[in-house]
Formats: sequence, C-alpha cells, structure tokens
Amino acid sequence: MKKIMLMLLSVYALSACQTSPLNSDGADDSGLDIRYSATDQSDNKAANINTQLGAGYIDNGNYERALLKLNKAIKLDPGQAMAHNYLGVLYGRLERPVQAKQQFKTAMQLSPGNSSIMNNYAVFLCEQKEYDEARPLFKKVLNNPIYANRANAYQSAGWCALGNNNFDLSEKLYRKALKISANLPRSLLGLAKVYYKKENYQYAWSYFQRYYKVSVPDADALWLGINILSRLDEPDKNLLSSYELQLKSKYPDTDETKWLYQGKQEY
Repeated sequence: MKKIMLMLLSVYALSACQTSPLNSDGADDSGLDIRYSATDQSDNKAANINTQLGAGYIDNGNYERALLKLNKAIKLDPGQAMAHNYLGVLYGRLERPVQAKQQFKTAMQLSPGNSSIMNNYAVFLCEQKEYDEARPLFKKVLNNPIYANRANAYQSAGWCALGNNNFDLSEKLYRKALKISANLPRSLLGLAKVYYKKENYQYAWSYFQRYYKVSVPDADALWLGINILSRLDEPDKNLLSSYELQLKSKYPDTDETKWLYQGKQEY
C-alpha cells in the first residue's frame, strides 16, 4: 500500500527514502547559477529557477540536491510559496512530518487558495492518517472549478477515503475522476480495491481488467489481481498462474512476493 501512496502525485511519485544527512552539494549544476546571475536576473526569478530545479531533483530522487536548491530559493525570496510547498513534499518523503507540516502551512499562508499546495498537503496528511484534517482541504480543491488537475485531486481524495475505510465515498470520488478521463489507471485500480473490500469480486475483477489494459502492474496491483481471481466462482487458473509468475519474477524482494510464498490469502 505504501507504494501506491507514493504514486498519488507526480511530485509524490518517488521511490525509496534517503536517510543520509543532506549537507553536501553533489552533482555540479553551477553553470546554471552562473548563467542566470550573469544575465542580471532578479532574485525572484532566480528563486523560481531554484524552485523548479528542486522539484526536478525530488522527481529524480536526488533529495540532497533538492534540499539545497529549495533552501536557496527561499533565501533568495522568502515569499516563494512553491519552494515551501516542495520542501513540504521533500520532508514528507524523508519521514520528517513536523518539518513537512511547517513548510506546507507556510506555503498556504503565502499563497492562500492555491489548489496545488492544498492538494499536496492533503495527500501528506492522508499518509499520516490525519484524515479529518485532509478532508476540508480536498473539499476546497474540488470546489475550485478552474483547477487544472481536478481528476488527480479526485483520485487523491478517493485514495484517502479508501485508506480511511470509507468505501462508499472512495467509490464516488474515483468515479468522478473517471468521468473526467475514462482510463485513469489509479482510479480503475482504486475501484478494483473498493469493490474487493466490499466483497463484490466480479465488479472488482472488471475494473482490474480495465486497469491492466492501460497500465503495467506493480507488485501491489498484481497481488490484488491474484486475490480477486482467487475469489471468483470460476477463476482462470492459467491467468492466476501468470500473475503469480510475474510477481515472483519482476518483484522478487517485495512483501507481496513473500506473502505469495507464505500462502497468505488476503489482500
């Protein structure tokens, strides 16, 4: 389930957490800094550049460089809301929830009503299982009719509701995401999980098949497919064996593969 959490936003789509101290400068992008300073860019524009560099380093999993660039952005422009936002994301990935909250709150104070910041903070709160705090943030985001990433916000809110075992709300939110775009992998997989939890295995299988057609399943998804198939009245045993083989061969070191070898019977 943790892997799914990490996929909720593009900026959240990160792999393992780095726990080493973030205090060295690593790769050399000094040419960028020299070029921008040489062309007399304002501190504000330089802060924007460092913010975007920091966001890129987060996506690439280079948290050390990300921290340096984002702190530099804030030093150049303390009012750079998105730099604080990305620092919140970064500290969340580094499992430093106190610092992450501080950065998200600062970002929202600097840019009230910014739907992207609120959505990122809501996702973080759901990861911390602080569902009551996340709910009003999602509501504000989804009430913004011009927010460009409404489908993603519906998916994030649906995932959060699923994590809180609110299956009816999760189903409703995922369906709204699919109304915006019919083949969103996370929503299709989310509905497969919802119906699995509701013990409606035929519906769960239907949505899993749709998901499988538009996405490459990770270990979590394959484990769900195995469990759904196992509970159908007439499961396709060849397909079940195929999923099990994929799980063992592609993801040998995951918990899901361990559970398969142990004969675990539940997703």
